[in-house]
Amino acid sequence: MINNHHYSRYLRFIDSLKGQVVVGYSEKHHVVPRSHGGSNKKDNLVALTPRQHFIAHRMLWKAYGGSMARAFFMMSATGKYGKVGSKTYAMVREEYSKQVVMQMTGKPAQGKFDAEHRAKLSQAKLGKKNSPEHNEKVRQARLGKPLSEETKQRISQAKKGISTRGSGWTVSAEVRQNMALAQTGALNHRFGKTHSMETRKKMSQSHLKRKQLGVNYG
Repeated sequence: MINNHHYSRYLRFIDSLKGQVVVGYSEKHHVVPRSHGGSNKKDNLVALTPRQHFIAHRMLWKAYGGSMARAFFMMSATGKYGKVGSKTYAMVREEYSKQVVMQMTGKPAQGKFDAEHRAKLSQAKLGKKNSPEHNEKVRQARLGKPLSEETKQRISQAKKGISTRGSGWTVSAEVRQNMALAQTGALNHRFGKTHSMETRKKMSQSHLKRKQLGVNYG
């Protein structure tokens, strides 16, 4: 059951802080606690200093009692160091925030991992298959982005030899039949279309080059 006296004091305290500009580190506070139906909407959030946040949760504990005890306990107790006051909490919280920033700053940026770390990431992903939804998101994210020369070179190297229609590459009769059926009539993506003279010339040159390389389609 809510204590109206303490809850009124809490609301007046929060009202006096709405619209303030916190210089430096701040914490988001839910005016109406989420455990009591509060939402994450902007009108239910207020930026507080660590000390103000501590006091707000102490007042909520006084207003709601046991239902808000855990939140306040997590802010007022530090295990073997015992209880701390609002000033001490503010100092510790700000110092902790600085340490987190320092730790994150020291991490390599995306795409800047060394060879050893990239090898570990590669090994961790072996055998794992991405979902169709994930693959589609990756595809959409790459649309319109030009490939780097390094990436183009890797793709080119990967397609050389037997990995594509290189030397010694053959197609079974069954696969050839399926390919033919998939490209018959309206199923063919070129159905009703004609190649330009320039395209025909390129196709002819490409065919001659494959023939010279000894590509076997039979």
